[in-house]
Amino acid sequence: MHEGSSALALVLGGDPALYAIVALSLVVSVSATLLAAVVGLPLGALLALVRFPGRTFIVVIVNAFMGLPPVVVGLAVYLLLSPGRRSRICGPSIATSSPPCGSGRSLAS
Repeated sequence: MHEGSSALALVLGGDPALYAIVALSLVVSVSATLLAAVVGLPLGALLALVRFPGRTFIVVIVNAFMGLPPVVVGLAVYLLLSPGRRSRICGPSIATSSPPCGSGRSLAS
């Protein structure tokens, strides 16, 4: 990207770097939404419709986690994905400051 370029000029000019960023954002967002729906909808229906021992405890835990700020959850997921030299989900990483892998970004979203 060029220094001093306006956002409108980048969009209208068809900047390839901008389109690559937007495409990556869309892929991560859509995959995170699909993963959440595939996992969350059946588990939510099970929790709402079926009575079982420990159900009340699980409802309390789920409600407590829904009250956490997204930044706190994001930090916890980031630490899970990049805990040092070896990530639990994304495999080996070069350093602790390296960003999570693509599947990790989807999981974090």
